[in-house]
Amino acid sequence: MFIQTETFSFNVLYEGNPNAPLVILSHALMANLHLWDSTVLALHVAGYSTIRYDHVGHGSTSRPTENQIGKLHFDDFCLDIERIISAVAPERTPFAIIGCSMGGVLAIRYAMLHPGRVKKVVSCGAPGINSLEESKPKWAERIDLFTREGVAPLAELTVERWIPGPFPEGVRDEALKQTLECTLEGYRACADAIVNYKYRDELGKLQTEDVMILVGEKDSAIGPKELSVELASEIRGGRFMELKDCGHVPPLHRRKEFEKVIVDFFGS
Repeated sequence: MFIQTETFSFNVLYEGNPNAPLVILSHALMANLHLWDSTVLALHVAGYSTIRYDHVGHGSTSRPTENQIGKLHFDDFCLDIERIISAVAPERTPFAIIGCSMGGVLAIRYAMLHPGRVKKVVSCGAPGINSLEESKPKWAERIDLFTREGVAPLAELTVERWIPGPFPEGVRDEALKQTLECTLEGYRACADAIVNYKYRDELGKLQTEDVMILVGEKDSAIGPKELSVELASEIRGGRFMELKDCGHVPPLHRRKEFEKVIVDFFGS
């Protein structure tokens, strides 16, 4: 379904038993809501309903305008989530939020902005609680590549970074299919948010939520693993989890292992 908000037309899927606990899922930059195809099936079997959506300029969600690019931040993306929930499930309060990569940052930020609202937070493959200063030149290079040569070269490089080494058959093909649907406008808007956030000083807002910081053992996109371990230790209800032989997008790379971790965490 398409949800028209004050700013964008969002492609949204609301699935599962409408009376079951609600889980929000937020995908990685260059992916789309299909990142969660397998995850939502596992969640439905486990007794949860789900809302997933495409970020601005991704999948089938509308693109940001030139005037909007550079002005959108994670707080704006959290407001998008609120608008989506209000439109498709106005009487519901989310039980949990799961995010991957930029979605992982968004999951934590959403919980900060709404203390006590969700019970469980899963931040998967998030690049720290503050923007990584050393990564900013890389983002500028990626935007330049996308601008000069179109989406295909950047999509190939992104998938190689996401899913290193041995991988289940078809996984890279599925990832590439998603990344090729990303627009330049969407990439620029989200990348700008990724290099301009700083939330460490607000970790104290997470007082009642159970928060899982989950990383892939072979994820090269998030900086030193120690940063994620430290982040989990600084959150009152935080825990750290590492998936073996896994890259940046566990919902695709190691689906079954990821799903078991999530379902067990939600049931704990």
